[in-house]
Amino acid sequence: MFLSAQSMAVGTIMVRWVSKYSDPIMATGWHMIIGGLPLLVISVLNHDPALNGHLQELTLNDVLALLYTSIFGSAISYGVYFYNATRGSLTTLSSLTFLTPMFASIFGFLYLGETFSPVQLGGALLTLVAIYMVNYKSIVGEK
Repeated sequence: MFLSAQSMAVGTIMVRWVSKYSDPIMATGWHMIIGGLPLLVISVLNHDPALNGHLQELTLNDVLALLYTSIFGSAISYGVYFYNATRGSLTTLSSLTFLTPMFASIFGFLYLGETFSPVQLGGALLTLVAIYMVNYKSIVGEK
């Protein structure tokens, strides 16, 4: 977890520098490749069943879900993220990444019939309040 948080922090800071020298779409592509290579290595080392010929067992719904997640959940969202990182406050932008699990939960509720526990609803409310406080403080500090 610590390595994940550290990687996100370094990536958020470096995105502005990278975007000075490359197109946000190109940066997104390299981001996906560089992030995917370690996952491929881990899959090979762990003898992941997907790499042992089980890809033909995927249904059309499985393939569509993978494409949807890859295109909208990763490529487009990171492209928008890189684009906005070159123009806005990195503090504001990075605080919005805490909405990712909330969007996943909302889509799980809408499309998969998942339910929310009181603890999850409380966590969502706490997250929204914290994001508002970070962004409100940032706006007030700039005036």
